[in-house]
Amino acid sequence: MELKMFGKKSLSTVLFYSTRLIMMGYGAFLLFLIVSLVSNNFIITESDELQIYIPFTTSMIKGGYNTITFIGVFCFLILYSAFFLVLSLIFKTFSAEKLFTEEAIKYLRWFTILNLILPIAYVIIGILISNKIVFNDITPGLLHLGLGIFAAFIATIFKLGFTLQEENELTI
Repeated sequence: MELKMFGKKSLSTVLFYSTRLIMMGYGAFLLFLIVSLVSNNFIITESDELQIYIPFTTSMIKGGYNTITFIGVFCFLILYSAFFLVLSLIFKTFSAEKLFTEEAIKYLRWFTILNLILPIAYVIIGILISNKIVFNDITPGLLHLGLGIFAAFIATIFKLGFTLQEENELTI
């Protein structure tokens, strides 16, 4: 049995559900943090460290108890929730019968913009958390920059494919 790349019962469908599940995980974790903070379900240690116990486990989430850290963590979770949401929408359009659609082009553009914004956000969040520009770990930013540029090319190719597909349908 050969797995198709596009259409129903394809790799695109598997990737759609996988990325949607990852997005829900990021969203659930964000919601858990918000509920824990709003309901005062956390401990602040003497060293000003925040500790949130994870239900049904003996594990806890630890972090600095300050506004800048909260902003950084929330921005990270929101941006990556959006990243996986848009990625899942792209895979959803790849699961359809027609590959070159306006919807696919729109989601590819969103993906391009998001991937070009993420490196900037990554640097800003890093500056906010550590109070200095840190270039130790620029790999995620470079990966998103590369993904954004690649997605821009793919969006352009899809736009050309969509135009050709429309012209072909008009001549038939």
